[in-house]
Amino acid sequence: MQLGRTCLWAGAGLLACGPRAGGPPPSGGGGDQPASGGVSATTGGGPSSSGGAPASGGSDGAPAGGNPAAGGSAATGGSSSGGSGGAGSGSAGSDSGGAPAVDPSCGAGVWQGQEPAHVPLSGSTFAHDPTMIQAGGTYYRFWTGDYIPVATSSDLSHWEEAPSVYGGEYPSWVADWLGDVPGETFNFPWAPDVSSFGGQVHLYSTFSAKFGDNISCITHLSTPNLETTPFQDHGPVICSEGSESYNAIDADVGFDDDGAPWLAFGSFWDGIMAVELEADGSLTSDSLTNLAWASEIEAPVLLRRCGYYYLFVSHGLCCPGEGRSVDDLSYRVVMGRSDHVLGPYLDKNGIEMTSGGGTLIVEGDGVTWAAAGHSDVVVDGDSLYHVYHAYRQSNGAAELRIAELWFDEDGWPVPHAP
Repeated sequence: MQLGRTCLWAGAGLLACGPRAGGPPPSGGGGDQPASGGVSATTGGGPSSSGGAPASGGSDGAPAGGNPAAGGSAATGGSSSGGSGGAGSGSAGSDSGGAPAVDPSCGAGVWQGQEPAHVPLSGSTFAHDPTMIQAGGTYYRFWTGDYIPVATSSDLSHWEEAPSVYGGEYPSWVADWLGDVPGETFNFPWAPDVSSFGGQVHLYSTFSAKFGDNISCITHLSTPNLETTPFQDHGPVICSEGSESYNAIDADVGFDDDGAPWLAFGSFWDGIMAVELEADGSLTSDSLTNLAWASEIEAPVLLRRCGYYYLFVSHGLCCPGEGRSVDDLSYRVVMGRSDHVLGPYLDKNGIEMTSGGGTLIVEGDGVTWAAAGHSDVVVDGDSLYHVYHAYRQSNGAAELRIAELWFDEDGWPVPHAP
């Protein structure tokens, strides 16, 4: 790990890099490129063909089958959901002969005491488990649904539907895998997560054989260019077959201080796990670390900002219509932070998240919104946004919500209304 620099990483990629106080300045880089040696530097070339070994019977490298939404070239080599550079991009100064350098990520999402506002939304605003990335001036949103639905926006506010990721046909490994699960009730892929690293845009999503059981596979897709090239499905990177203490669902990619990608995932069972990824998006090993636990927990989000790693998770129950009424919903987003990507993560009261801790960020209000959860964090220049879905109190419909995400002077996220 290169201790001489520090970067702000969100689930969608690099925001900014600069020298850590007391360390040497980065060599090269600047703008939206990481310092020399970062794993997210542009690699060039076509899409990676080594997306991790597929599960037994899988078909590595199968085309996803659908043209992605048009509207901007893919972010390659360190561009983030915040576009070009983001907060603090460019020179951050040197520690030689002057004041210590300032972490450029500390300028993103600085709270001035205002109430966090919501982005006004129109158009295609249905969303369950939304994830988002910005590339080439266009925002791309993916969520749970048939063939992984897609919507695009030029302003983060008005959304238009686009062709799905899989284009109406799943890769062959899915049928092979489901054929080995008696009584499977698969309906559609769940909880996608989009990120950018290693010169590719990566998408991780989950095929779950039975709702409520931990028989699931997280698959890995990638493309070098969101505008021109369909996603390629590389097959599962990790599965749970029902006997494990974890559930291979709800993936999210975060990054450590050196830019190395980590995959966090999990729902119920033993909670949230993390494993390191290779630069091509495959697993480095099968060594898992437990990041958080609660009796009802899922949907991790990893963010690095201003010297801390932040872990957002959803507590409570989601999903009306899956044997639950709107009144049964208790979904909410909580968080903790750590000095290390693998924790321990503590909430504002000092309770470890592996012991059920978590500081509340958003929940339902019991009036307009019954519950809120399964979020993502989008970086847009110096602005950070909390992207999630909320359930209508009147009918349980899941709708997209985008709220400003601010951090107070002590580095804690500011809670906001649903």
